[in-house]
Amino acid sequence: MPKGAERRFARCAALAALLAVGLAHADVRSFYRWTDAQGRIQYSDRPPPASFKGEVTRVEVDTESNTGAVETPRAPRVAPDVLKDVTPDIGKQRREKRAKLEEAVRKAEKNLAEAKAALAQGGDLKEDEQGIIQRRYAKPPADKANCRVVAEGERKVVICPAVTPNEQYYERQKNLEEAVRKAEEELSDAQVAYRRGVD
Repeated sequence: MPKGAERRFARCAALAALLAVGLAHADVRSFYRWTDAQGRIQYSDRPPPASFKGEVTRVEVDTESNTGAVETPRAPRVAPDVLKDVTPDIGKQRREKRAKLEEAVRKAEKNLAEAKAALAQGGDLKEDEQGIIQRRYAKPPADKANCRVVAEGERKVVICPAVTPNEQYYERQKNLEEAVRKAEEELSDAQVAYRRGVD
């Protein structure tokens, strides 16, 4: 677009804006728009002279909507829950973590104490864990009954029945010892986790 045409267009746009403002304040309900012989856009509250042969556009103006008070949009109401502080409470989180770690240590200590008590009390033979063997003695023991004397060559040997643990007993003892070992490991892990968690 040539520079002269740009200036003409800018002047026309400014004139149109001034006319629109002026017309609104004058309570004019319509105005006219046309292009003159020089190619300029014209605006007026009156139509061009009857001698004008070009196209004229009548523009209706709604003065009530233009001059009425503009309602300010209300700010959306925010639910109270949204306004709550969502910043995490670091101190509270640390206290809760410390409490959980302490609870894990206490639980591991209790499990170890129970495992050790079970091992200490599990030394007695149960009925299904007993076996009977014939044991030889040089002299008859005072606390043994049902003994018999057997000749073995030129000497005599006393044979008495004796109760001995069987495989079930040793298996149970092994399980009790394994439970103690496992409880000790769990306690050690809980203590390490506690120290790391509170440092």
